[in-house]
Amino acid sequence: MSNDPSIAPIAPLRGEFSDAATEAGFLHQQAATILRDLRRGLLLCSLFYLVFGATDIAALGLDKAIVPLLSRLAIPFVAAACLFYARRPTASVRATGHAASAFTLCWAASYFLVIWYRPADILLHAMAWAVMAMVIHVLIPNRLLHAAAITVSASLAFIALAWTQHAVETRALSSLTMLLVGANVFGLTVAQRHARMWREQYWAQQVLTNLSIRDPLTGSYNRRHLNAGLLDGEIARARRYRLSLSLIMCDLDGFKKINDTHGHHAGDELLRSFATLVQAMTRDAIDTVVRYGGEEFLIILPETRLDGALELAERVRAAFAAQRVELEGGLSLGTTASFGVVGAEFGGSHAVTPQGMIALADQLMYEAKHAGRNQVRAKQLGQRVEKVGRVA
Repeated sequence: MSNDPSIAPIAPLRGEFSDAATEAGFLHQQAATILRDLRRGLLLCSLFYLVFGATDIAALGLDKAIVPLLSRLAIPFVAAACLFYARRPTASVRATGHAASAFTLCWAASYFLVIWYRPADILLHAMAWAVMAMVIHVLIPNRLLHAAAITVSASLAFIALAWTQHAVETRALSSLTMLLVGANVFGLTVAQRHARMWREQYWAQQVLTNLSIRDPLTGSYNRRHLNAGLLDGEIARARRYRLSLSLIMCDLDGFKKINDTHGHHAGDELLRSFATLVQAMTRDAIDTVVRYGGEEFLIILPETRLDGALELAERVRAAFAAQRVELEGGLSLGTTASFGVVGAEFGGSHAVTPQGMIALADQLMYEAKHAGRNQVRAKQLGQRVEKVGRVA
């Protein structure tokens, strides 16, 4: 896999992201489009399949075409059941793939029944199945491997049936075989190319989005992302479900002196070291680390009471104070950080605003600095009593 973040990590044979979490994220974001394409594909397939029931009547007569016609009539009901399954509120991100596989299996089984009743038209059936195989790959959204397994298996069964019945001469059977092989190869190639291009486009959008909301030096979220409603959304969620929410404002101590003495490269290494430490000590996909300013970081802790946020701030403070960054020339550099912690409970009626929480956390952080640095100050929003963290 390439180390270049702009290159999509896609498995070439499967046409999917190599990382399962990335693939799940893609499917989740594209769920509405995939479901729309599935509905359109199943509707068109069912409609045309029913219309071609007229060929059964023409070949067999109405009295002998009852079974093939019934098998064709069953397909729209199968399509409806598959769509219902895929559209359930509790359906997983893979539900559309399961529905597509179920439909194509039933569709193939139904057509094999038609073939059984009309063996004399084997060449016409071969052309029809070649079209159906390409439709399964191109028109019905499904996992590439699952669609390939269905079409290849059905095509092999069709070829075996044609050669066993030997209803036409060998030259025609050879042409039939090549037609079905070509249809499968063409369908697989187009489906793989489409799947890859779709994911590459998604990946490019993710890279651009990530660049716009992430700080390139530390990998933390940037101030722009915070101002775009990040904290507002967390407060709204906490208020709706009457949850706790805490903030931690962090600032590296003596950072300007480090830059002046050792250069900005040393300062950058300390910032990266602090951000990596905080990200490792917070909860993935729950807590949010924001680079608020030059050497300031804001940690947003959903569903966290003040005591829990204070404990986290103390652990980060102690770990960072003990941490050293190795620089070129054998220089080992370290510093400390000061913290302001604010907790809010949304079970009451007091007003809480993003600006108010950040301002209070910033004030508490500066109080910690003025008290000697390498300290934690904490306060519950709406309370007068202040909680003071340990002093190193």
